[in-house]
Amino acid sequence: MTTHTLVQPGPALNGIMASFVSRVFYPLLLAVTLALYFGALEHGWNLATVFAWMAGTRMLLLLAVEFLYPAKPEWKMTWPSFRRDLKYMAVNGGIAGLLKLGLGWLALDMSRLNTGIVAGTSIFVEFVALLLVFEFFQYWYHRLSHEGSGRWGAWLWSVHVPHHLPNKVYLLMHAVGHPLNFLVSLATVQLPLVVLGARPESIFLFNALMGLQGLLSQYNVDIKAGPLNYLLVGTELHRFHHSADIHEAKNYGVLTPFWDLVFGTFEYHTRRMPAALGVSEPLQYPDSNDLVKVLALPFKRLGK
Repeated sequence: MTTHTLVQPGPALNGIMASFVSRVFYPLLLAVTLALYFGALEHGWNLATVFAWMAGTRMLLLLAVEFLYPAKPEWKMTWPSFRRDLKYMAVNGGIAGLLKLGLGWLALDMSRLNTGIVAGTSIFVEFVALLLVFEFFQYWYHRLSHEGSGRWGAWLWSVHVPHHLPNKVYLLMHAVGHPLNFLVSLATVQLPLVVLGARPESIFLFNALMGLQGLLSQYNVDIKAGPLNYLLVGTELHRFHHSADIHEAKNYGVLTPFWDLVFGTFEYHTRRMPAALGVSEPLQYPDSNDLVKVLALPFKRLGK
């Protein structure tokens, strides 16, 4: 009598999906983002509508994948951490919305008038100019917030440190931070668009990529981007920025690591993740759940 062994497809299929998520998911997202951009140019689609649908769909998809395939289970979002995140979303959401609305409108208005520094150049030149100018100022603000000395450096760190207090990284944890830090960061993102006077097409591509990389930077999924890590800042690079080991907590770029490569602060390890996340001496700071004490940190520094 012949007996047949039943094959269990579950683990094998799960392994295939995990490999797909690790090595194909991110390049696919990047390709879809670029395809939508060029499709909008080719067919005259409304850029604001395309951006809204893309951002919403992308967020839902990323949340689902992170829930199913976490890089480290101990870094997963929990109900207590989600409730903490909601507090920061409430505080920072209105500020971010108003600033984006005002500066975004000004950037689009200047693009309509075509009066900026890069007026008359190709879209490619515009985009590269936006990228490098934005990243240069963002890089040094970010680096000085970590490495600055004296009272000014200590104050910048007190503004920035709330974002580093959590000992895990996941998609929605991105909201944790001080409103002052969000104000400076958002202004740094939008002001180059205003000063350079880029066209709406360049602004769309810049913000589409910024949105994608910003979400992926705090992603608890084992993304393997390979050579793309030398072009764009994503999961592998920014995860080390949140390392509790200050010697490897580098990677100050947020969209491209160009200035990290130039100034020697590029940190990339292909075979490991940080041993621990957060700040090196957590007892020196309030718990990230204590919103009032966290928000008071920069004002305590001002009094010293």
